[in-house]
Amino acid sequence: MSHHHSIRNLLNIKDKNITFDENFCSTETIKKVKAKVFQGTLTYQSKACYACGHVFDDQIIKHGFKTSLIKMPSVSGFHTYLKLRKQRYFCKHCHSTFT
Repeated sequence: MSHHHSIRNLLNIKDKNITFDENFCSTETIKKVKAKVFQGTLTYQSKACYACGHVFDDQIIKHGFKTSLIKMPSVSGFHTYLKLRKQRYFCKHCHSTFT
């Protein structure tokens, strides 16, 4: 069983596109409270531009990541968050960025 699978179970995440770094968990202070923070990445191949609907081609390029902090159910009594990096894309057809 991979560590991705067991972390997804722990956090009750169904999405198989979310993977976790080797160094996936840290303790950080968020809003003055010690919390467990899991680092995950969501990557998938987009099928079309979210803005103009153009079908995915070489004019739609990977464009870094956007990170969101998502509150999760507590783990071992700790406030728990998922710091999720989502793949961003840039569409050269309509010059917009989407995740």
